[in-house]
Amino acid sequence: MKTARNHHGRTRLLLSIAFILTVTAAYVLGWSSLFTVRQVAVVGAPNPSESFAIEHSVHLGGKMARLDTQALKHSLEKFTWLDHSSIGRNWLKGKVTVHVWTRTPIAQYQNHLVDSSGVVFDLPSVDLNGLTAIIGSNVASAKFAAHLLSELSTQLHAQILSVEVHGNDFATLVIREPGKYRTVTLAWGDQSNTSFKVKV
Repeated sequence: MKTARNHHGRTRLLLSIAFILTVTAAYVLGWSSLFTVRQVAVVGAPNPSESFAIEHSVHLGGKMARLDTQALKHSLEKFTWLDHSSIGRNWLKGKVTVHVWTRTPIAQYQNHLVDSSGVVFDLPSVDLNGLTAIIGSNVASAKFAAHLLSELSTQLHAQILSVEVHGNDFATLVIREPGKYRTVTLAWGDQSNTSFKVKV
């Protein structure tokens, strides 16, 4: 009987200790002045102004444990140039590091950039003059042209000055002939039989 009482007593003591530790940890992480956000670093932003804007998406002095990384990632979607991001926390230093990756432009559309997925975006300090121009009536036509360009070889893509989209699924290409100053206008059609068209 005495042994059983001692066992139950130890169990209650251990449970009490565990409860106290849990409450203390929750207080320290979520309510005390320890483990607050004291510094924000942004890695990969295209320029200082964009980096500054991202930094201000994180509340300095907020609790590290309460930082909702998914909500923060969602808020960064307002930056059209952002392809994806990751967020890290250094609890001891109170530092939040936001890594961002920019979209890679393959063409331009109405003075905006377009990536291989057909997303239209803006990216500071990018020269539009060296990019293939997409001519179309809407974003859907720009997306079609971007998908077409992404299927071409790097060499052929570099020769294409412009892609004019008729409707949303028929393209005409203006191609610069290698080593010459003249251009060739080619009715490419839709995205079918791409490999065959490239050979021709």
